Amino acid sequence: MDRRILRTKESINTAFLELFAEKEFDRITINDISERANVNRGTVYLHYMDKYDLLDKCIENHLNQMVRSCTFTKFIQEKVGEMESIEALKSLFVYFEQNFLFFSSMFASRQTTIFRERLLQILSVTIQEKLDMQGINQGMDKELIVDFTASAFVGTVEHWIRNQMPHSPQFMAEQVWKLFERNNIS
Repeated sequence: MDRRILRTKESINTAFLELFAEKEFDRITINDISERANVNRGTVYLHYMDKYDLLDKCIENHLNQMVRSCTFTKFIQEKVGEMESIEALKSLFVYFEQNFLFFSSMFASRQTTIFRERLLQILSVTIQEKLDMQGINQGMDKELIVDFTASAFVGTVEHWIRNQMPHSPQFMAEQVWKLFERNNIS
C-alpha cells in the first residue's frame, strides 16, 4: 500500500482516537475527525463508510496487530517454561503500553462493548487452547474456567490502563503469571 495512504489512514485513526478520548462517540462527527486529521471530509469517506465503520476497523486493526506483534501465542501453542511465559505476557503488556491511546479510549467508553467482546473472544480462544493442551482442571466446566480467566485478565488490563499504567509491563507480566499458576493455566 502507498505510504501516503498509510499516513492518511494513520492520521485519521489518531484523530479519531484523540476525539474519542475527549468526548462521547455520539458527539464525534466526520467533520471533527477530518479537521483534527487535517484532511478533507471526502478523504475520510474514501477510507471509511462512516464513524461506525471507522470504529469497527480501528478495533479490528488493533486487535489483529496485538495478536501478530506479541509472542503471547508461544505461551499458548507450546509448553514453555516460566521465563518464556513471563516474556510472552510482557510482550502483550508492552503492546498495551505502546498503544495506550487506543486502549484507554476503548476502556473509557461505555459504548465500545464490541471492543471488550472481541478482546474477550480472542483471549477465550487462547485460554481454551491452553486448557485443551494441558488437560487440567478435570471435573470442572471448561467454559466457566475460560470465561472466568479471560474476564479476570481483561479486568486486570483495564484496571492497569485506567490507572495510567502504574506498574511496568514486566511487573504486570510477573503478577499475571503468578495468577495463572495459581489457577493451573500456566
